[in-house]
Amino acid sequence: MNTLIIDTSHTCLVTGVAIDSKLVAYKQENVGKRQSEYLITFVSEVLEKANLQSSDIDEVVVTNGPGSYTGMRIGLTFVKTWSLVNTEMKIYTVDTLLSLAGMKDGFSFIDARSKRVFGAYIEKGNVKDERVYTLDELETINQPLFGDLSLVGKETEYGNICSQILEVRDMWNIVENPDLLVPNYLK
Repeated sequence: MNTLIIDTSHTCLVTGVAIDSKLVAYKQENVGKRQSEYLITFVSEVLEKANLQSSDIDEVVVTNGPGSYTGMRIGLTFVKTWSLVNTEMKIYTVDTLLSLAGMKDGFSFIDARSKRVFGAYIEKGNVKDERVYTLDELETINQPLFGDLSLVGKETEYGNICSQILEVRDMWNIVENPDLLVPNYLK
C-alpha cells in the first residue's frame, strides 16, 4: 500500500510517502504562508525519492484542521483534484492537532492569531476539548506541549509530522465522497 501524506494547515508544509506503513520519503519545511507555491514541488520530490509515480499512490491522508483557513483549503483542494484522475485512490483525513503529537499525551496547539491558539488535549491518540484557547489559558496547562511552542517562549519543534500521522492511522477518517471533503474550522 503506497500512502501519500500531506499537511498544509500551518506554517510547515509536510509531504511524505509511506510504503506498507513505513515512511520512505518525507519533506517538512517551514514555508510560512507559501504552501500553494511549494506543494506540487514537495509532492514530486517525495514521490521521486520513493521511486513512485503519482499513479502508484493507493491512498492519501491529509490534515483537515483546525488551522490556517487558506492553508487547509490548499491541501484539501489538491487532494480533491488528484482524486479526479486517480478515482481508485482512498482518501483519509487526520486532525492537525493530533498530527503534531502522534501517540504522545499532552496538549497540542497552533497559532490562531490575536493571542489565541487552536488547541486540544491528546490522550492515547484521542483528541479532546478541541477549541480556541487564549495564550493566558496555555499558561495554566500542566502537560507536555506540542506545536507552536514559540508562543509560550519555547523553541518550536514539531517532530516528524509524517511519522506522527502514521502512528495514529487508527484515527484517520475515510472520505467516501471527495466532493464533501471540507476543513475542520474552529471559531
